[in-house]
Amino acid sequence: MAPALEIQAVNWCLVFLRVGAFLHVLPFFSSIQFPVVLRVALAAFVALFLGPFLPPLTVDPLSILELVQVMAAEVAIGLVLGFVARMVFYAVDLAGHVVGLETGLQLGSLLDPFQRQTVGPPGLILFLLAAVVMLTLDLHHWMLAGFWRTYSVLPVGTVHLTAGLFEAMVRHTALIFTVALQMAAPVMAVSFVILLVFSLLSRAVPQMNVFAESFAFRIAGGLLVFALTLHLTAQYVFNYLHRLPDDLLIMARLLQGQ
Repeated sequence: MAPALEIQAVNWCLVFLRVGAFLHVLPFFSSIQFPVVLRVALAAFVALFLGPFLPPLTVDPLSILELVQVMAAEVAIGLVLGFVARMVFYAVDLAGHVVGLETGLQLGSLLDPFQRQTVGPPGLILFLLAAVVMLTLDLHHWMLAGFWRTYSVLPVGTVHLTAGLFEAMVRHTALIFTVALQMAAPVMAVSFVILLVFSLLSRAVPQMNVFAESFAFRIAGGLLVFALTLHLTAQYVFNYLHRLPDDLLIMARLLQGQ
C-alpha cells in the first residue's frame, strides 16, 4: 500500500484537474483578461479546501497507464460540467447576434474585452448583462456549490459514458437556441411587423424602396423594444443560472451511469 500522504497527494491532483478544467471553460475565468497563472492558483486553492469536505475518495494505487486514464477522465468531467455552466452565455451571444442582424447593428462591431474578438453591440450588452446578473445575485457561488455536490454522486474514477449522457448534452445544446430565441423574439417580432407594414405601403407606392425606407424604423423600433425587454432577458438568465446547480448534479449522475 502506498503511504497515506502519497494517496492524499494523488487525490488532490485529481480534484485539481477537475476543478481546473471546470474553471477553464467557466465564464470570466476562461477570459483572456484572466491570467492563466491566477486561474491555476485558484484551481489549486479550491482543490485544497474542497478535498477535506468531499466523500472519501477510493483511489487505490494504480499503474501509470491507469492513473493517466483517471486523470483524463477527471479533465473530461470538468470540461463537460463547465460546458453546461457556460451554455447560458452561448445563448446570450446567439441572441445578441440575432438582435444585431434584425436591427442592422451587427455591422458596427465592438471588441469584446473578455474574449478579444469582435461582437455586435447587442451581443456585448447582453453578455455584460448576464455577467452582472450572475455576479450581483451571487449565482457564481451557487455554481461552485453545485460543482462541489457533483462529488457526492460522481467520485473520482467512477465516470461512465452512457447514451443518456449524450442525449442530455444534445438537449442542453438545443436549449441554447430556445433561450436565445426567447431573448430575441420581441425584436424579431417588431422587425417583422415593420417590414410587413412597409410591404403593404409598397403596394400603394410601387416606387418605394422597402428595404431602404424601413431600415431607420427597424433600428429605432428594435432598439426601443430591446431596451424595454432587457429586464425580461435578465429574468431568463436568472432562471437558467438558478437551476444550474441541479443541472450539474444531473449531468454528474449521467456521467456516473445512473
